[in-house]
Parts: sequence; C-alpha cells; structure tokens
Amino acid sequence: MVMVTQKDVARDTGLSQTAVSLALRNSPEVSTSTIRLVRAAAKRLHYRPDPMISALMAQRHRRHKSTFRAKIAFLTAFPQRNEWRESAYSAGCFAGARQAALDRGYVCEPVWLREPGVTAQRMSGILWTQNVQGLLFAPLPVDYPSLEIEWGKFSALSLDYSLARPVLSRVVDDHAFGIERVLEEIGRRNYRRPGLVLRASQDVRTHHSRLGVFLVQHRLRPEWEEVAPLILPEDRWDERLFAEWVRRERPDVVLTEEDRLPAFARTLGLRVPRDLGIAFFYKDHPTRTLSGLQINSDAVGATAANILIRMIETNERGAPTTPTTTLVQSFTWNDGRTLRRPTRS
Repeated sequence: MVMVTQKDVARDTGLSQTAVSLALRNSPEVSTSTIRLVRAAAKRLHYRPDPMISALMAQRHRRHKSTFRAKIAFLTAFPQRNEWRESAYSAGCFAGARQAALDRGYVCEPVWLREPGVTAQRMSGILWTQNVQGLLFAPLPVDYPSLEIEWGKFSALSLDYSLARPVLSRVVDDHAFGIERVLEEIGRRNYRRPGLVLRASQDVRTHHSRLGVFLVQHRLRPEWEEVAPLILPEDRWDERLFAEWVRRERPDVVLTEEDRLPAFARTLGLRVPRDLGIAFFYKDHPTRTLSGLQINSDAVGATAANILIRMIETNERGAPTTPTTTLVQSFTWNDGRTLRRPTRS
C-alpha cells in the first residue's frame, strides 16, 4: 500500500504543504475552517503521520523550547495565596510537575487565580504575554465556579475533578485501585465488619469512586457483614457522629483518612488495633505508625506535566471535545501498627 504524505493532502485540498503541516498540528497560524478541511481530507485519504519523522520533530521542538523556556502555570484558587502548600498532595504534585517540566526544558510556576482586581480575561492576557503555553490546574475548592479563560490560547490539564466547566482532561491518582488495595490487606487480616468513614467533600471530589468500590466489594465478599458507611456532612471531623456510628454499626476495622481517629478511638475505650483496626486509604506523607497507603503525589504531578508538554508540542489547545482521564497507580503500602498482623499471605 502506497503511503499517503502531506504533499498528497496538499494536492487534494489545493493548499500549500506548509499550510497542511500547520493544520495537522492544530496551529493557531491557520484558521479553524482550514484545519477542518485538511483533517477531513487526511481522513478520506487515510493519511498517517510517519512516526520516525514525528519523533525527530518532537526532539527538535524540545531543543528549541529549552532555549526560550516556555512556561507551564500551576494554577491554584484557594482563598489564601499559599494555602495550597498546606496540602502535601498539592505540594507533591507541584514538585513532580516542576522537575518533569525542567527535564523537558520548560518552567513550571504557581499562579494564584484570586489576584485582587484581576479578571479571568485579564489573567489570560497576563499568562499569554509571559509565554505561558500550558495550564495545570491544582486541586481547587470543590465549589469553585467555571473559568472564562481564553482557552484557545492554551493547552490545559487538571489534577482532579473539581473544575466544573469546562471539562478538561485529567491526571489523578487511582482512588478505586487504592481502596481495593486497602481492602485486600484487610481481607488478609480476617476482619469481618469493615466500615468506611469519608468526608462528603472528599466523596464529591473523587466522584464517589472510593465509596462505590467499598460498596461493591462488600457485595462480593459474603464473609463480610454489612456496615453502613459514615459520610460526614461537613468538611470537618465530627467526634459525636463518629462515636454514635461506632456504637450503632460496631465495625471491627475502619477505612479512613483522618489522622486523629486512632487517638479518638482510645478515648472511647477502644484499643487499637485489638478492639478496632484502622486502615488509611490516603496518606500523603510517610508515617511508621499508621497502617495504610502512602500516595506518591510527585509521580502524579510528573505524569501530568509530561502529558501537558505533549499537548503543547502537538498544539492541542482549548477544552477537548473528548476529555480523557489518566489514572496513576503510585502507592506504597505501610504495615504500621493500627492493623493486626496478617493471618494469610
């Protein structure tokens, strides 16, 4: 079969080969109608890019980028400028993204979306004049509104599900895989009444993935007795609700992300782990005493930066028509001392 080239597409459309090349890369130097015309012709003629040439061009592009240092903006939007740094997860994502960007010849810098007096439209102009090519959205407040940024100027990616509109492609840690891993460890320790404690805001932020997996696994394991999950209605720890739930549901192990739970369980007269096991499905900093998963948020940030750079270098701008989600499974299990020892391998 004869390989179709860009020259063939140019001949079919009546355009120059340069215009065809720019259109196939979604370059802003050609009109949207030209891009549609060229892509339709390429599809009809069964044009496929040569992977060797594409790799060579990407390498040349990276060398060029390292000279003038294109930028990626790590966008945050909490009420205080540096509030995002209090989250070890966000800080780890930024560290991973910054290093990955540096390795590829880019600069990654934090940008606060709540600058006083700066509208979204003005922010777009500021970012553009500073040679920002990519937008990487850090986890935002759950109730954060949609943004009126000039999306067509930038490649954009999100690190969670909190940005409601537009829907961007995302890179997130695999919440479902993580809680399955914790449940597997609980099964190895012969617990019979596992319970789940979640904050409502985190349940929404993770699209109910942890709650969904927990409920499904309960159905799949006949040896487990039913324990209703505790969803804390406010974005804070509630000792009264937890104490009532423990007395009512009688769990023998609790899955949570609340650091204070082991100490509070002891105030209820429960010995950890003899009377109540505690397993953490989300820890963003290392600990020797708490049993559960440690999240490598650096890997999430690095993965996101590499995907965003690919989008920049292929001129994928604006909100995608078909958003994708990349799940990163970068967890380390820590035996700790809040679960009893495994009885089987």
